[in-house]
Amino acid sequence: MINFTNKRLQLVYSAIPKGIERPVTAKEIKLQTGIPMRDVYSCINLLVTKYQVPIGGLRQDNKHGYFIATNKEELALAILPLERHTQRMTERLTALKQIDV
Repeated sequence: MINFTNKRLQLVYSAIPKGIERPVTAKEIKLQTGIPMRDVYSCINLLVTKYQVPIGGLRQDNKHGYFIATNKEELALAILPLERHTQRMTERLTALKQIDV
């Protein structure tokens, strides 16, 4: 286990399961840790961007939530929804920039 100097980061990290089998939702992390939802999201972002923890978000029909990728296949599944979301956001941004008000 990684030891973080920030207690919230440690709590969020500890609440996220390794492997894709049983992802945990942000709400479940909030309930388990007592950390507000907005801060849960912030901690997850920091864990990925600063500490290089391969946290993925799963958005499939019967599986939703976060997990720590343990292999390249899980990492690819973690990347896919982010790429799709980024594409939709880029399309939205492009459309907004072209609107003449």
